[in-house]
Amino acid sequence: MKRVKKGKLFFLLFLLGVFQSSPALTQIETLFSPKVNLKENLLKEIESATSTLELAIHEITSLEMAHALVKARQRGVKVRVIADSKQAKMRTSKITHLIQQGVLVKVLGGKEKGVMNLRFAILDEKRVLMGSFDWSDDSLKWNYENIFMIDESETVTIFQKEFEKLWREKRVIK
Repeated sequence: MKRVKKGKLFFLLFLLGVFQSSPALTQIETLFSPKVNLKENLLKEIESATSTLELAIHEITSLEMAHALVKARQRGVKVRVIADSKQAKMRTSKITHLIQQGVLVKVLGGKEKGVMNLRFAILDEKRVLMGSFDWSDDSLKWNYENIFMIDESETVTIFQKEFEKLWREKRVIK
């Protein structure tokens, strides 16, 4: 009995040693406003994208954030946006601007009278950004918000599958 417990202990210590001595397998960063300027960090992330940027967002009213998405598209990044259908129709929404600039956009609503309340981005199929932050100037001015950034392939794959599922079932705004 003691021999089995010692074997398990040695195995756990072995695994701990392997994971501690290997390079970081997962990078996680968590940012909170107002301590950290979330928009500045998001703009840097958008600028770092080289191939793809998928965004599922409740609303986008920040012109600066919309311009960053357009610039990414102009650099050759494939940019796709899914936004809430009700928010996309609001006067302050930048969804129409994105469409006019050639960004691929689809909208969806929640079940029955619900809303599309997701807030995540996938950069280059390698990094996920998610959190409470709406891409709006009001969020920056008035709210306590967060962004969680993770580079971990299984997590990225889960978010990528969800984005693709949503993208297939919704319509393009013209």
